[in-house]
Amino acid sequence: MTILTDQSLEFAREHIHKFYDSDFFPKPVEFEALWHQWEEVKKELLSKNVTKFWITPPRVMTIAKPKAGFRVVHQLEPMEAIIYAALACHVATAVEAARVPVDQHIACSYRFQIADGSYFSEGSDWANFTSKTETLAEQFSHVLVTDITDFYNQIYIHRLNNAIETAEPSLKPVADDIEAFLSTINSKSSQGVPVGPAASIVMAEAVLIDVDVFLRDQGIAHTRYVDDIRIFSNSPRTLYQVLERLTLYLYENHRLTLSSEKTMVMDAKEYVQQHIHSTYADEKVELLETLEIFNPYTNEFEEVEVIVDDEEEIQKAQLEAAIEKVINYEHLDLGVARSVIRTARRNKISSIAHYLLDNFEFFVPAVNDVALYLQEVTDTDLAQELLPLFETLVDSEEFDSQLAKFWIEWYVAQHEVYMASPKIRQFVFAGSNIENQALAAITTKNVAWVRNHKAGIYNLGGWARRAVLHSARVLPSDERKHWLKMIMGVSPVVLDRWVAKWVIDTA
Repeated sequence: MTILTDQSLEFAREHIHKFYDSDFFPKPVEFEALWHQWEEVKKELLSKNVTKFWITPPRVMTIAKPKAGFRVVHQLEPMEAIIYAALACHVATAVEAARVPVDQHIACSYRFQIADGSYFSEGSDWANFTSKTETLAEQFSHVLVTDITDFYNQIYIHRLNNAIETAEPSLKPVADDIEAFLSTINSKSSQGVPVGPAASIVMAEAVLIDVDVFLRDQGIAHTRYVDDIRIFSNSPRTLYQVLERLTLYLYENHRLTLSSEKTMVMDAKEYVQQHIHSTYADEKVELLETLEIFNPYTNEFEEVEVIVDDEEEIQKAQLEAAIEKVINYEHLDLGVARSVIRTARRNKISSIAHYLLDNFEFFVPAVNDVALYLQEVTDTDLAQELLPLFETLVDSEEFDSQLAKFWIEWYVAQHEVYMASPKIRQFVFAGSNIENQALAAITTKNVAWVRNHKAGIYNLGGWARRAVLHSARVLPSDERKHWLKMIMGVSPVVLDRWVAKWVIDTA
């Protein structure tokens, strides 16, 4: 059984602080409470084996896909998020060492190098994947393109255990604990890693180590980016034979299946022309190169260096032109959209806000980036400008999506201008998300809401209970301290006690 190390916990803290706990949800305020008393938190996490911690199922919602359907996404409880990030840190170096060497450009996705809170080495893995595809297309006449169906949710976690042990036999106890941890958060299901935490990327790549070796042993050339596999040969017959063997191997050893809709054999040069160097693809690359560079934490292009002019009006014009191009695509290109929105967010360019809200239905698959952008650029004047749009928007069917509603509630709840609108206030307080109602109560200093909910705090689930504790910062000081100290004395849940202490110390 595994006891987490100081090094892995420090990595987990830096990782979550610098990046995120889940790519699909707002970062919980509980992390501020945990960082506030980190030495005590770390002492608790170092005190016993991983399997001895109380593990609960994650928050689960769906996010719209750009074309159709929904993707299931997860957010772990804050303590579990730290544990999971630390476990991934513990095995990432061994997993990387066991993979096909990076210079072969076979396993192109997410090369691992633990440093400064990041799991990933520098460089554009996607660019390597694209370049290798073009190189192989010059060498071979045909390509087999395929990908694994619903990959993260179908990963057989006992095979993950096997993969980690195979990478480094001394990690067998850690592998056992990772399997037990994932089984517990999956309510004892033997399949699936959470979609959202970056730690799951380490787990997913570990599972595919033997798949890359299997394909290499077939005597054919291939390259892979996560579950997107491209296999090359001068013989279509050979490719169909490999496809059959790969299908059987994935089923027998991993219980994974290939997507029929996304599997095809075609002329290699034609594939490059249609999918890598089409007018749309070239325009997309050109647009991205004017904005951002690739970051493995989003599987897209991220805000590190931007080639934009310093003058604000030129920046605005560039970004407005870019977002108009995005809107004119038949379907939302998530990579381009996120890049444009994040560039505007980093440069605090508020002029694309109207485009996003006027076309909110189109941008729902990127609602997390939309909300984070709006939060970054919103001041009182912009909130006043956007208020009529939000008052119209809150009645729209887009908020039938639980996650879209959650993000927009999270955003509007933090701004007095919106909370002064009866319609938006009703939108937040009539909903089911206590966490966002608590934020709104803090924004509006709604003591009555806090008092009403603190009376029944033990009838609430963990997320809601801690949100009410957080909202106690608006109570009169003597009432706040008396109640929170009582919580610290009687609550059996250590995270509740830490949140209560943080509010007492910082209110």
